[in-house]
Amino acid sequence: MADPLSLIALGAAVGGAAGKFVEKAWDSGDKWITSYFADHRPKAIAQAQENSADFLNELAQRIKALEDRGAISKHDIETAQEHPDFSIALQKALLTAAQTDDKQKHQLLARTLSERLGAKPEGLRAMASKMALDAIGYMTPSQMKLLALVADLLYVNPGSPLPSSAFKQWFEVRFSPYASLAFTNLDLLHLESISCLKYTPIISRDLSAILSQKNSSEFDPAMLESPLGQHIRTLWNQGIQAVDLSSVGQLIGVYVSDLMTGGSTSFTGWD
Repeated sequence: MADPLSLIALGAAVGGAAGKFVEKAWDSGDKWITSYFADHRPKAIAQAQENSADFLNELAQRIKALEDRGAISKHDIETAQEHPDFSIALQKALLTAAQTDDKQKHQLLARTLSERLGAKPEGLRAMASKMALDAIGYMTPSQMKLLALVADLLYVNPGSPLPSSAFKQWFEVRFSPYASLAFTNLDLLHLESISCLKYTPIISRDLSAILSQKNSSEFDPAMLESPLGQHIRTLWNQGIQAVDLSSVGQLIGVYVSDLMTGGSTSFTGWD
């Protein structure tokens, strides 16, 4: 997998339990890559190794951050790969990462797996994470962004009610990454086929009511008259109004949104 010495050096540079974790992951991952790509062309294998190394780098940094702020104990990090369920999740994430050079997917896989470390093994978040690791490999970048938009519209709020002017500013910042987003009915059907959403065209909801509820009724309808507001309303009327996200879709959508905005949305009631 790329240069083993570079990954060992990465483990040493990261230090702590996270550094030991990535060294163990490299030891197992090398075997998984060798086995999975055994009969493939040398250039394909080399690219898979490079992709996997990039993913492990992302994973190491995220686990280190969780370790530093005490979100995961040293013991849990050191023993994670001894648990069969987590070991399978690590293998799944690494092999999915090996097949793409999309850095955002590597980051998404790394967050999903790293935060799986702190979840209860049999809790909802752990189960949704396992399914998410599969689904991520089967969606396009625009489909990931579409999930993020739906998650932001239906599930993410400012945290506490804001004055109308401040809520408008929050809306512009939070939704600006979707200014050029476009999707088709086929995108919705594909995301439904990989268990990320349910699309029911006969359902129709009011976007203004959704946004008003998001901010405890502090909402100025004029905010939807800005160029960004009009675009979001167009996407809503195009089909998002008839969509509900599954637990897997919510998890991926929120993670993608955080990647684009630099946020760190917390989940409650998932364990």
